[in-house]
Amino acid sequence: MQIIKEKRFYKNIAAITIPIALQNLITFATNMMDTVMLGRADNTGTFLSASSLANQPFFILSLVCFGLAGASTVLSAQYWGKRDTASIRAIFSIVLKIAFLLSLLMTLAVLLFPAAIMGLYSNNSEIIEAGVSYLKILGFAYILFGLSNTMICCIRSIELVKISVVVNITSFCTNVFLNWVLIFGHLGAPALGIRGAAIATLTARIAEFIITFTYIFFIDKRLKFRPKHLLLMNKVFAVDLFKHGLPVFINEVMWSLGITVQAAVLGHIAYSAGDPVAANSIASTVQQLSTVVIFGIANAAGIIIGKSIGSGNIERAGTEAQTLKYLSYVVGVAACIIILLLKNIVIDFYTVGAETKLLAHQLMITIAFITIGVSVSSISIVGILRGGGDTRYCMIMEIVALWFIATPLAILASFLQLPVPAVLVMMKIDEPLKSIASVIRINSGKWIKSLARDFGKERI
Repeated sequence: MQIIKEKRFYKNIAAITIPIALQNLITFATNMMDTVMLGRADNTGTFLSASSLANQPFFILSLVCFGLAGASTVLSAQYWGKRDTASIRAIFSIVLKIAFLLSLLMTLAVLLFPAAIMGLYSNNSEIIEAGVSYLKILGFAYILFGLSNTMICCIRSIELVKISVVVNITSFCTNVFLNWVLIFGHLGAPALGIRGAAIATLTARIAEFIITFTYIFFIDKRLKFRPKHLLLMNKVFAVDLFKHGLPVFINEVMWSLGITVQAAVLGHIAYSAGDPVAANSIASTVQQLSTVVIFGIANAAGIIIGKSIGSGNIERAGTEAQTLKYLSYVVGVAACIIILLLKNIVIDFYTVGAETKLLAHQLMITIAFITIGVSVSSISIVGILRGGGDTRYCMIMEIVALWFIATPLAILASFLQLPVPAVLVMMKIDEPLKSIASVIRINSGKWIKSLARDFGKERI
């Protein structure tokens, strides 16, 4: 069994993981405060369900941004191993242009067709109406978020992660304070309910954008990315991004669409005693808390593996992969235990009906054990395999598991009116399947691919 024992390796993982985990934790806290405040502002659960469903397009955009950044990371992490910052600047320039275009299209969609979008996720007229009022405000944040979030995710590949903590702390404080003021009508402000939550989130996204781009364009000295570099367009990197990064982007987009389809399945369940959407929102919040370290390690793994391959140390990359694989097992079990310990405490935060609370309790138990698979699949796919450049295999594996197995089974379970926890099991059955397939791939050694070209560092 190949396991790295040197402290430097684990310190390197921690140095990347902790800031990313803190960023995810702050994002979790922001989402949790949104749901708690909206739940207290409306004990019918309408605001909570409406905001949860109205945020699905925003969730798609965040996954698109993550996909774009992931596409760039496949190449930029290996170029970072060569310390070729000129190549990385050219890659980031291309990715930001694409992020702007896609964010603009998403903005137009939610602002022009909010009712049609909400209708995809729910057939409840009150939820649709509340969600429309939310989207009409939040839609203006899409472009700002698309650019800032893509860039924050991109610069992780060069081990620049601390700025994301500053950005997210600012966003959290802004969002929570304005939620308190605008949802409930404190400090002389009108009580705007769900519209107040949308205004608070929009303001927080504006703050994120200002801080991110001020730092990247005028302060950072590692990458030295300046406004003039936005004009860069290198055909060689465009081709490489298309070839090696496009599978990552397609992977993330198809995954996000699959998750929104699953959200729609829950939103159309009418036979459950409790509200499936509200219960799942509560349960998912706890899962996000328990998995902040998982996704931090997954991102760290991709950077570390890519850096080793880029520097030409292939044997080292293989040993690192085996170590990270075993680490994913340990972290997954720990996350499962955390969810089981926190489930009752978190549920008591929410002002929802007794039947919805009972359903949330059942879903949390289900999610706790699924999280073990989430840990193994995330660290293996997002970290090891993508870091090694094996993006096509990851794409095929994830699409088959989600679209050809999990989603059809979830729709069938809903059609048969199985209990909501059983529907959730079908939705998440892809996680253990991906875990098995990814571990087999890692053990085969076929995933290691050197993608970085040998260019001079100052050619651009």
